[in-house]
Amino acid sequence: MRSVVQGGGIAGVTAAYYLAKEGREVTVIERQPGVALETSFANAGLVAPGHSNAWASPRAPKILLKSLFVEGQALRRKLNAEPHMWAWCVQFLRNCTARSRQNTTRKVKLCRHAQRQLQQLSAAEHLQYDRISHGLLYLYRDGASLARGTQNMSILADNCCRSKRSMRRRW
Repeated sequence: MRSVVQGGGIAGVTAAYYLAKEGREVTVIERQPGVALETSFANAGLVAPGHSNAWASPRAPKILLKSLFVEGQALRRKLNAEPHMWAWCVQFLRNCTARSRQNTTRKVKLCRHAQRQLQQLSAAEHLQYDRISHGLLYLYRDGASLARGTQNMSILADNCCRSKRSMRRRW
């Protein structure tokens, strides 16, 4: 059986790998000259639960509003009359409530699953690459951002992601 995978990012290459393992003939169609040169490249190769916080959070409406008027924002949005954009905005804002914690918890679980799968695949295929698995260092500019970071990390701790050295405050 033949399969075609559109996109040579991490999801496309992973799908192609597992299809080939099932005995399928796989063709990956990628518009770039190599794999993982767009979104998969830009995420720095992180498979880290600490980056699982949902974008739709209680702080997001203010960030989204700033994105409409302030240059240099990481998130940029331009208003238009397209009904799909307004429907997306309403759905996004609905998730900026207590759902944010629930959605982040789901993303943490998905990320932990992805980490386990990556570790199993790396061991099974004897993959050698510049992997670092000792955690990430988060730096905060002030007490308010440290408090937000600590609150965000509590979701990780609630989902069994607490390391032996996690969440220590050092000044």
